[in-house]
Amino acid sequence: MIDTGADWHTHSTTTDGHDPLADMVGAGAAAGLHTIGLSDHVRASTDWLPDYVREVRGLADSAPLTVRCGVEVKILDATGRLDLPAELPPLDYLLVADHQFPGPDGPVHPDRVRALLEEGVWDAASALDMLVTATARALAASPVPPGLAHLFSLLPKCGLDEQQVSDEHLDALADACLATGGWVEANEKWRCPGIPALAHLARRGVALSAGSDAHRAADVGRWDYVPAVVRELT
Repeated sequence: MIDTGADWHTHSTTTDGHDPLADMVGAGAAAGLHTIGLSDHVRASTDWLPDYVREVRGLADSAPLTVRCGVEVKILDATGRLDLPAELPPLDYLLVADHQFPGPDGPVHPDRVRALLEEGVWDAASALDMLVTATARALAASPVPPGLAHLFSLLPKCGLDEQQVSDEHLDALADACLATGGWVEANEKWRCPGIPALAHLARRGVALSAGSDAHRAADVGRWDYVPAVVRELT
């Protein structure tokens, strides 16, 4: 079952958030959480990660709730390559995200994917196969426990629909999660994946988490979609 007392997906002013790390932690406590995960975006070129980890660990020492240190990283291509720095300080977890489509030669903008589909160069089934395969490979490539962030949020941007995702696709993701100790996030901001997909994954024994994807302190641990998922899965 999804633990709504833990928010594993938050962003601070370290990257594209609006409030500093300390305020995000304070907001988690104010929301009644027992655990907050701080998970700012990184790229291969990121050079501030050691300082970030030190700051998060320092906040954890005095926080009234458990503070975990993660990062969010995008899948780069169909091989599942991750946009991570070569040297990583100790992290608690990694959020794997499909910010752009992981194509054969690198990231493909969603508008380009839509055009390729409309032109008949790609078809929906093959595109979904590529995305799911890349996602499963990315889980295997993670050097620390991985979670899938806002799974399938990319689809409508590309002209695809989550209803086109087959049970075979979900089983492939479930297999990858179970093999790597990975989990799937119910994302509050993007309200994805949908309840049918989450139910399928849960039936396969995949762990599910709650992520607000908060970019402001006021949104940490504030749920609307996630409780609806919990009710449907109970």
